Amino acid sequence: HGSLFSGIGGWSVASDQMEWETAFMCEWDENKQYVLKTLWPNSVIYGDITATDFTIWNGQIDILTASTPCQPFSLAGKRGGSDDVRHLWPETHRAIREIQPQWFVLENVSGLVNWSKGMVFKQIIADLENEGYEVLSFLLPACGVNAPHKRERIWIVAYSNGHGHELRGLGKDRQTDGK
Repeated sequence: HGSLFSGIGGWSVASDQMEWETAFMCEWDENKQYVLKTLWPNSVIYGDITATDFTIWNGQIDILTASTPCQPFSLAGKRGGSDDVRHLWPETHRAIREIQPQWFVLENVSGLVNWSKGMVFKQIIADLENEGYEVLSFLLPACGVNAPHKRERIWIVAYSNGHGHELRGLGKDRQTDGK
């Protein structure tokens, strides 16, 4: 597992629960990096995604997760969209091309879907499909998993069978031969 925009490790907590190893995380905030280094001392921690070369991980990561910055698309903000410097899908896309994970999962605010008539959302889907991924997206409200508020999130799940590597180490008792 590799994690982009890792925050304080939500994706890696889930990864631990699935008994997956988090090989690396990428988080620019130094305070959050401290938390990540403390909780996952064996994981490589990168800072600025724009200055990170992920090619070392090519074919080594089965599942890449990302929670790209939501501020450009959040209904609570100015909604600068693709003109906002925090719009980092292009860097995420570059990381996907460099790593070539079999699975990619992205989470973001629901405003991503309707910003500029869905322009960025459609671009993300097109970029993933052009890389050979089958893509599924859905909106899931937090209350759908028993949280006390609605807080809808878009989830994009992408799978590629064409990257030439089998799923490795997905837990102690999980089979990887399709049975």
